[in-house]
Amino acid sequence: MAGIGKINLRVVVVDSDRYAMSAINAYFAWDRRTTVIYKTGRLEDFWEHYNEKELERNPDVFVIDANHLGGAELLGAAIKRLRDKFPGIMVICMAQFADLDLLHAAADAGAKAYWLKDDVRLHIGWAVCACFCLDRDVFSVSSGVEEAGRRLAHTRLRQARTLPGPKQYQDLKPRKRDAMVLNAIEGMSHRLVAHEMDIALSTVQGYIKEARRTLEAYHDDIGDYPADMSPQEIDFMRLTALELSDDCLLTLRNYEECGRR
Repeated sequence: MAGIGKINLRVVVVDSDRYAMSAINAYFAWDRRTTVIYKTGRLEDFWEHYNEKELERNPDVFVIDANHLGGAELLGAAIKRLRDKFPGIMVICMAQFADLDLLHAAADAGAKAYWLKDDVRLHIGWAVCACFCLDRDVFSVSSGVEEAGRRLAHTRLRQARTLPGPKQYQDLKPRKRDAMVLNAIEGMSHRLVAHEMDIALSTVQGYIKEARRTLEAYHDDIGDYPADMSPQEIDFMRLTALELSDDCLLTLRNYEECGRR
């Protein structure tokens, strides 16, 4: 089985904002390359859970809410503790704004990325996979912190790689995109989409069929998906895709060969 069928990155999510945590969890759930094995609003809860009953398998990715750990010193200490306990883990810092002290602390402690939530949102599965393609010491930033990071006196920040933007579908008409988003991202049935858009059910079905053809024309990825993956799931993967380089896509397709980063 090619492509994403080989990838299963185990993720822990820590976010004090329950709505944000639920959204992140949902986006990871739609992306079969990622599996959330634990989620909580407090980092202390994770460690209590881990100490009482160790996880069946250690996480590969730790997504942490950087703004609510008590400042730069505590953020740095938290990242170092995670990296010491789980060698090879990717620590992804998510933030609401570009706090320079937090950004510097994350890079200095060995985090893999510092992203603004508004920059990433529903693309988080693809963003994590893009990070996986980077060499071990390369730091990833989202567009909202790129300029700030380069001003700081830290080698990893000055050499940081900016997360690619969403894949653009110039030929996808707005109404067809709206129908596809409601169905594939919001999870609505065709009938609910018709009600939401105030159009006929047959029109919705036509929109989604045509939108699916448009997305297929932009992707050479049919062999990447497991045989049991539904068209709706594949639509989600394509709608949330980032403009990754050919080298990165090849790395993901050859996941078993590239090893842990």
